[in-house]
Amino acid sequence: MSRAGSGSGVSGEGLAETPELPRWGSASWCAELAARWAGGLVRTCYVPMSRGELEERTHALVERLVEALRDPTLAERAGRSVGEQLVRLNATGEESLTWTLELLCDALLPERTEETRDVVGLLAAVAAGYTEARQASTLDQQETLRRALLRTKLDTDRRLRLSEDRFREIFRNTPVGMGICDLEGTFLDVNDALKDTLGYSEEELLSLRLDQLFPAGQTDVVSGAYADLLRGARSGLRERCDLRRADGGTAWTYVALSGLRDENGEPARFVVMVEDLRELSYLQERLRHQTLHDSVTGLPNRQHFRSRLETALAGSPAEDRLTLYQLRLDGFGLINEGLGYETGDAIVRAVGHRLQRLVEGEDGLVARIGGTQFAVLVRQGPHTPGVAEFAELINRELDEPIYIGENGLAPTASIGVIQRAVGDREPEDMMWAAEVALRNAEQAGKRQWALFDPDRAPLERSDSRLAATMPGALELGEFEVRYRPLVSLPDERITGVEARLSWQPPDHDELGHEECLRLAERSGITLSLRNWMLETAWRQLEQWHERGLRPQLVVGLSPNQSRDPDLVGTVRRTVGSGTLAADRLRLCVSMGALMRSGGEARDNLDTLAATGVRTAAHEFRASPAELRFLREHPTQAVLLSPELVRLVDDDAEEESPEFRALCGTIPLVREQGIPVAVPEVRTARQARWWYEAGCEIAAGEYYGVPLDAGAMGELLALRVCGSAGAERP
Repeated sequence: MSRAGSGSGVSGEGLAETPELPRWGSASWCAELAARWAGGLVRTCYVPMSRGELEERTHALVERLVEALRDPTLAERAGRSVGEQLVRLNATGEESLTWTLELLCDALLPERTEETRDVVGLLAAVAAGYTEARQASTLDQQETLRRALLRTKLDTDRRLRLSEDRFREIFRNTPVGMGICDLEGTFLDVNDALKDTLGYSEEELLSLRLDQLFPAGQTDVVSGAYADLLRGARSGLRERCDLRRADGGTAWTYVALSGLRDENGEPARFVVMVEDLRELSYLQERLRHQTLHDSVTGLPNRQHFRSRLETALAGSPAEDRLTLYQLRLDGFGLINEGLGYETGDAIVRAVGHRLQRLVEGEDGLVARIGGTQFAVLVRQGPHTPGVAEFAELINRELDEPIYIGENGLAPTASIGVIQRAVGDREPEDMMWAAEVALRNAEQAGKRQWALFDPDRAPLERSDSRLAATMPGALELGEFEVRYRPLVSLPDERITGVEARLSWQPPDHDELGHEECLRLAERSGITLSLRNWMLETAWRQLEQWHERGLRPQLVVGLSPNQSRDPDLVGTVRRTVGSGTLAADRLRLCVSMGALMRSGGEARDNLDTLAATGVRTAAHEFRASPAELRFLREHPTQAVLLSPELVRLVDDDAEEESPEFRALCGTIPLVREQGIPVAVPEVRTARQARWWYEAGCEIAAGEYYGVPLDAGAMGELLALRVCGSAGAERP
């Protein structure tokens, strides 16, 4: 079957002017027809693809039609398939089908031969397929839309049910009281929490309006809130309110009121939430009590005590006198370490109760302001005991044993006292003064009391300020190591130099060695200051040795520095970091620390001697116990206590008991092969007397004040040290 297309008889836009098609069924014929088909579709409908892709699709349709015309058995299936493909291409414009049929009739039946019937049947099948496919597409779209709408409705209904169930669950089980009211405020529904909070039954609440639960003076507030909510002037109400309970009492609550609107946005209901604040109030009160009271004794703590002291000073006549006693239990660490901290807490509680008994009948207050530190504030009345009597009453009360199990314990206390008229001092000043007095009492020994001396207040404040700034001064390098010469009494040669601390605080006189050590004990930098002094002096000694100057370095240690468990390690690190032998260093350990129980200072003395470092015991007071210690624990030198030296020097009578006792003691020390050194020599007469008494080494103003490193280097260069055998102080 052959066809020849001319295209001259085709009607419609763009068809009459189209040149004659190539030979029917050829590749070029198919391509030309596909291009014209695609162009017509683009003009008559919207096809969501490029022109080139559309031509590829129409070319495939042309080939399908040609194949069907060559094999009539395929005609119906091919026609329907082409129609369906046109719908899928979205070629469903109003003119698309007409234009397609005219184009195909013109191309496929140019001469209107006997085969017209076949061609027309084919085209009819195309139209039928097209129509059926479009109808199916429409139905599918409608069904899809219907199903989507149904799913949306079902999902909305499900979420609504879940929301209602969730609200109902919350409404019933929340610990917050909830109720739903109509627009007049009458309860429509209430939960169990609201019934429990207000004490009403459900029937009673459902017969009430919300405003009937408020006190008479607040009903207008509720009515106004209703009106504002109805007008949309406010979104809700949240107020701290006292609601009326069923038993006639008052419920301390927070009330929250908000509106519920219908689908048109109009007010429909009110939701009321009532939060019971009784438990919160109780917790707040407990927290406040715990904040202001000690957990062990139940007594007021430091913060509460200071507040009460401020109140007493502000609210009393200026002529009233207040007495503040601060006491600290002596040696309490032994109880905690020996019997346990539970026993210690029991003792603290018992002491607190006994102190409270002492102030019964008085205008007074007892507080625990520290671990084992208590404060007793008493307003002096006509029959209030005086300071000395009350301090003795405290100690006598504590003398009575406190029995913990089978142990009867009677802790003693040191007491500091400050008594002032109400208008004299601020509370901080009184507490500070009592603390100063307590510190003085503790220095005097156990079970002592001391009254604050106002004449010493400026000095005490200055000391406190200096001690507080010492750590920063050490960090900033404000301290200096100076060196005092140690001289051989027989020939006055310099055999060693003693490291001495010096500090020049801003706006204060320069502080010497003893003052630096005393303040360091209060500031807590005793050990770090010792380590810095030792390292600095050892480096300086190396520099002198490099210049050919060979003194021995002497470093004296305070009692706490002598007892430090890390002393040996610190000395080893310092000496090991340099090039000098360890015997160029002599450490003077406090005799007071050596005589105390515990043995830390003794262990340090023995271990240091084994490392090659020379040792000495300084602050020697010539007591029998110290003499026995020297016999049982031989040391390499002894330095007399400066207090002992001053005691002898101040006594002009050489036949006094002090002279005779000391003159007899020094030979006893030397008999054990231990040389004796004397500090604080101020005159030639003193130097001669101490030499005749048996001392070998001396230091003090007579031989030179402490010098900085440069000046001491010049002095050493002028007075070259003797041989190694003569270097021993």
